[in-house]
Amino acid sequence: GGFGLVFGSFPVALSTLPGAQHWIRFFFLMLFLLGIDSAFSFMEASLVSFNDSKQFTNINPKKLALVVATAGWLFSWIYATDAGLYLSDVMDYYINFVMFLVGAFECFSAGWVYNIEEQVDNLGSPIVFSFMATYFGSFFVACIVWFASDPSVAMWAGFVALFSSMSIGLVFVALLIRNGMKRGSMWSWRSAWFDLALRNVFELRDDLAIVVGRIPLVWAILVKFFIPPVLLVLFSMGCAAKTDDEKTEFGNYGGYPPTFQLLGIMAVFFVGFLFFSAAIMPRLYTGFTKTNSPVVSKKDDADLLARARAGQVANIAVLSSTNSSTNAKTEGELSSSLESDVEVPKMASWPPTEETA
Repeated sequence: GGFGLVFGSFPVALSTLPGAQHWIRFFFLMLFLLGIDSAFSFMEASLVSFNDSKQFTNINPKKLALVVATAGWLFSWIYATDAGLYLSDVMDYYINFVMFLVGAFECFSAGWVYNIEEQVDNLGSPIVFSFMATYFGSFFVACIVWFASDPSVAMWAGFVALFSSMSIGLVFVALLIRNGMKRGSMWSWRSAWFDLALRNVFELRDDLAIVVGRIPLVWAILVKFFIPPVLLVLFSMGCAAKTDDEKTEFGNYGGYPPTFQLLGIMAVFFVGFLFFSAAIMPRLYTGFTKTNSPVVSKKDDADLLARARAGQVANIAVLSSTNSSTNAKTEGELSSSLESDVEVPKMASWPPTEETA
């Protein structure tokens, strides 16, 4: 695989075909177009972040794209040196770890961190974080058994550790939920488990559907419960891989000098730093907050509701002080008349009465 396959085996195989020189030209043209396509994807990911941020709101997107492309072109010159092929091989190996981490962190943020404040308000932080620790802690324990124990028993022992840890953790979470139900802070087992396991990712699905259209229900389940642990297991598998001389491949890839290994390892740790720094101190990245999101945030909804309620209270005070003749109205009638000032959609009744028909 790798460079030997692309620049060695494939050209040799194509050279045996009729019109070999043309097939080889088309093959390398395809590689060039694949490189351009990859550059588009990397460029778009960074440009979207910059264009949505507050600092670059008034900057022409074309000029910003030119700056990012120029910076990438300048950095790519390092691969045109005599050591460029070796450095590219090392970075390609370690970038695989970066991609596993990026995918796992993105799915974790979407499926577990999104709207976590409301989840903590509803259930309490002990329940929410115990469930999170149970799920990912179980896979962490299983990975240790799978990749650090005797290969003859590693497979079944890892699954035993996974299900045992998961069961113990879920029993502990269930006890916390029962205590919450006794205090009257939760409605039922069903509502508590739904809030804990699915509500936030279903709300993310509904919010994204406003922009991108219909999203299948299975997407929400995969993003939260399937993709993150699978990517973390693949990352652990890569970390546990061994070289021919039984050294850990991570940090000793290809027998390259420590300087090359260090550059690749720094790329992996840099991604980890970005994730954990954002989790611990999210204010560091407030400059990258989207300024004109089409999705109304939960905070905006709460502020709108508070202003509406404040307006209703002010109207009640004015009406009660200026017109004492309205005292004959009941409190319920007055409340309903004031609520009509706030545009709130009403549910249609069925079957329709004569008034609604």
